[in-house]
Amino acid sequence: MKDHKPLRPSTVRPVSRRRLFFLAVLVGLSAGTFLWGQEAEYRIEADGRFTQTLRWAGQRDALYYEVEIEKQAGEQWEKTVTEKTEFSPFEVSLEPGVYRWRVRVYDVLARPREASDWIPFEVLMAKQPVLERFSPEVFYVDEDVVWNLTLFGDNLTGGIEVSLVGSQGRIIRPDTITAGRSEEDARLVFSYGNLEVGEYTVHAVNPGGLTADLGIFRIAFKKPVDINISAGYRPMISLYGRINELLETRFFPAGAYSRLSLMFFKRQWGYMGLEIEPSWTYLSVTQDDYSVFAQMPGGTFYGVYQKWFSNRVMAFNFRIGGGVYSVLDYHFVFSTGKTEPMAVLIPVVAAGASFQWFVRKPFFVEAGVNFAHLFTVDNPSPGYLQPFAGAGWQF
Repeated sequence: MKDHKPLRPSTVRPVSRRRLFFLAVLVGLSAGTFLWGQEAEYRIEADGRFTQTLRWAGQRDALYYEVEIEKQAGEQWEKTVTEKTEFSPFEVSLEPGVYRWRVRVYDVLARPREASDWIPFEVLMAKQPVLERFSPEVFYVDEDVVWNLTLFGDNLTGGIEVSLVGSQGRIIRPDTITAGRSEEDARLVFSYGNLEVGEYTVHAVNPGGLTADLGIFRIAFKKPVDINISAGYRPMISLYGRINELLETRFFPAGAYSRLSLMFFKRQWGYMGLEIEPSWTYLSVTQDDYSVFAQMPGGTFYGVYQKWFSNRVMAFNFRIGGGVYSVLDYHFVFSTGKTEPMAVLIPVVAAGASFQWFVRKPFFVEAGVNFAHLFTVDNPSPGYLQPFAGAGWQF
């Protein structure tokens, strides 16, 4: 019986119905035909008794119908129900097993006519799921790499469905549900993209509609704030500006930076925070008849957006902000002597992106590039690219 539709008891409401239409039956007196349409549904009564309901579309000239139900016993079929009824539907309460049923019409003279084809169905035992506990009790989405939830209880196999139900109606379903060695445990595997911070009830329902609930399960961030401290190498490449004409070079290799970031706004779609970046660049240019020297310390304040990969060990960082650069000890050296050193403060706007990799938490490496535009009295003002690479520690 491979093509039958199982009937399963339901504690909620009748499940969606699947209609089965089969061949027309000749009615002798009317010399006409009609189409049998049969369907089945199920429900659980208040006293706990399961009821199966059989429906069909009959003949308007029928006096009554005879419903026959047989149960499979090995290779044989045993008569289980034979009852007459004037109307559809017909209700019956059956034990678990494989059955078939058909309807025979009796015409207005109470004469039996040809019956419908046998329609197979199955009544399955609906076992009440029981949830006793689950492990772990919380997912820390900023720490874990794999999110597995193991349920312990009873009757947790046989096509059971499990979901996390939040107080605001949010439902999180696992990617996979794997049965344990017995019906006493099951393992749920979730993906990072489906997780949402909050408190949830674990809700289980079996194919028959019997349910069980257990709470509270939490999804949370283990640390409210991530503190990242890093430092590294950062040269500077001039893109445009009058300084290119004066210095006749575009690359300044001597430079360094340090960075302190506070990531305090955490969501699955990304983290947001603030960052301060002190930096230093040494300007040195030697021409045929003169040399130029200067130091450029600076400080930039950024707003940062951080997007994590699903593996939770890699992230992209995007930053935008502004600050102040200082040009110190800026002087020219000629064969006859040198100029007096100058110092000036220069406002700057900056933006950048970087790739961050936690090689072994909390240690990470980071590489990226910033762009900085300086507002100087020269026209046009200069702009720089600042590639960087460094390492850091997360607290």
